[in-house]
Amino acid sequence: MKRLIILGATGSIGTTALVAIQEKHLPIEVVGLSANSQVSKLSSLAQEFSLSSVALTRKQSTISNEESIIPPLPSQKDGLQWFQSIDELLDATPCDIVLNAIAGFDGLEASIKTLERGIDLALANKESVVAGGSFLFQLAKEHSCTIIPVDSEHSAIHSLLQAQGRENVDSLIITASGGPFRLWDKERFSSITVADALNHPTWNMGKKITIDSATLANKALEVIEASYLFGFDGDHIEVSVHPQSIIHSMVRMKDGAVYAQLGVPDMTLPIIEGIIGNQNIPLLNPLSFTNLDLHFEDPDTDKFPMLSAAYLVIKKQGGYPIAFNAANEVAVRAFINHEIRFTDITRLTLEVLKEDFSAPIHSFSDVLQSDKKARDIITMMIKK
Repeated sequence: MKRLIILGATGSIGTTALVAIQEKHLPIEVVGLSANSQVSKLSSLAQEFSLSSVALTRKQSTISNEESIIPPLPSQKDGLQWFQSIDELLDATPCDIVLNAIAGFDGLEASIKTLERGIDLALANKESVVAGGSFLFQLAKEHSCTIIPVDSEHSAIHSLLQAQGRENVDSLIITASGGPFRLWDKERFSSITVADALNHPTWNMGKKITIDSATLANKALEVIEASYLFGFDGDHIEVSVHPQSIIHSMVRMKDGAVYAQLGVPDMTLPIIEGIIGNQNIPLLNPLSFTNLDLHFEDPDTDKFPMLSAAYLVIKKQGGYPIAFNAANEVAVRAFINHEIRFTDITRLTLEVLKEDFSAPIHSFSDVLQSDKKARDIITMMIKK
């Protein structure tokens, strides 16, 4: 029985994990949960899983005005020990693995705190890898723990590399749904509303990642993440648009063969395999090949230049991946708040990358410095 803490337990990844653990009777003991602001939902989950401690972090950068007026919680509430930081929760709750499902840059600090304690990390927070880069993996090495990818694309690549042998693979092929505007003319993009962008054709996700899927920034982040996770440069990472989202990723072998992982669009498999590995437990409905139509096309980088930026960022390294992530986060938040247009998300993010972020990253302090610089620059752009 593996002891698990879920950080960001009330989001879509955390909820999917908890439902699967309960419904599939998996060999996982949930021992701790954290959330940003959803007090009642966190309390309900804690009671449902018979927990003794939880953490409510309430990061000011991500909570709404309504949530920010929640009064301070007592240390004891509803028979639970309530902590106000992930540090406290991790120190008070022995576990074997942490599932980091925190959204955005805030997830990086949680990843660092987990690895510093020598705890294996099932990582659904791609920003941790994009912003933390080689520093994050060095930290894992120093503390003798492992980072396991939970994104469906990277989980598929992880499994394919294990099966085929990393040394035999020439390149990675990451699939993309193409988002809701794949078939739209570029001239219509300036009229895209928040509601339009949140209408993803395949996946039900949080607002940030759904907007990122609409600009293809999410796929750009996944390309950068894949480079760090698996050690492939940008010349050996391909993206193929596959609207059905049946093939989650592929590997192109040195002998020319291509191997793929197929399955219904469901995050249960990558999440649970990230936590306990492949246990040959039925987790998904079987894929039916009756009337199955699989379509592929090249990404349109003229309409979606965020994807091209990912390859530039990989080549430049330094603080550029951090700047890309930070600028995009600020721009997406501004779009959701109706402060900028949809097309401004990409335009402003690419403008930030024209600044100098070449300083090497050796520590979390360096990460924070590049992150702040990028956020300050784009915030000033938005205010103009």
